[in-house]
Amino acid sequence: MVSPGDAFADVPFRFKVVNALPAAFLACLVSALALAGAPVRAPDADKLVEQAGRFGWWGAAAAAVVIAVAALLLEPLELASVRILEGYWPDLGPFRRLAEAGRAVQRRRKEKAQFLQQTAGVRGVPAGSFVRAVRRYPDGEDLLPTTLGNRLRAFESSAGKPYGIDAIELWPRLYFVLPDSALSYINRSRTQLDTACRLCLTFGVSALISAGLLFAYPLWWLLPGALVLAAVIAYQAALAAAENYGITVTAAVDVYRVRLLQEMRLDMPIDTEGERAVNRELGNLWGGSQTANVPYARADSDMAILLQDLRRRRPRRRL
Repeated sequence: MVSPGDAFADVPFRFKVVNALPAAFLACLVSALALAGAPVRAPDADKLVEQAGRFGWWGAAAAAVVIAVAALLLEPLELASVRILEGYWPDLGPFRRLAEAGRAVQRRRKEKAQFLQQTAGVRGVPAGSFVRAVRRYPDGEDLLPTTLGNRLRAFESSAGKPYGIDAIELWPRLYFVLPDSALSYINRSRTQLDTACRLCLTFGVSALISAGLLFAYPLWWLLPGALVLAAVIAYQAALAAAENYGITVTAAVDVYRVRLLQEMRLDMPIDTEGERAVNRELGNLWGGSQTANVPYARADSDMAILLQDLRRRRPRRRL
């Protein structure tokens, strides 16, 4: 017989951290405040213990089932939770005005970082930190209204750029040829990012709900304030995780992009310029073009491909 502990151990770690724990925190917080008497009266510890005792183990089991179901329902929304914090909001009503204000703030921050980078030498200050600050924003004016969104978009636009390929188009295909060691590190970085984003949203929603339940009791306003502080800390953790994830993905593109060409059995380019030409055709092909053309290798082994390249570069004898 499988014990409940063993059954929980079989649940994937990512599901526990990214979905189950935030859902459990929100459910337990709201339930505790309601059982303690809010919003009818100020929360009371004795009231909480009394009400919890009335429900007993059956109530706890039912709450666990509800939390598990909620976590399962929230799992497909992992990407949506990150998108919300990135600033992909509906282009209508107050969301549109909020997005415009956010982009204005981000534009000023980017211009300030660029100015400090350009004037660092004049002021005798090392420009390294300002260079990193500028690189955290995407090129051009294609800014998002949040710092997290711009930090992620910056690496999306820069990874693969030296090789003439779009990282967003490349990544779903490159992922299948990465070795287990790289996949493990990338997945761990992605889990850190998703966990921080989900906790930030959870703490924010918890702060709003608890503020509504405790609005009439000023002594309890410390709880929503603490949750807001926790949301801010989680957002800062998300920024750090996003930068680490971007560095990891960029490194994976730099190191393993040629492996994808090998797995696709394409004719190997002999230099970076040739690789850019192949990548341009691949981008057209992945974009749905029916006229794109990429040369295929005639042999399966890497050694045979190398010999083909040597023969191709060998000058022909004149008659």
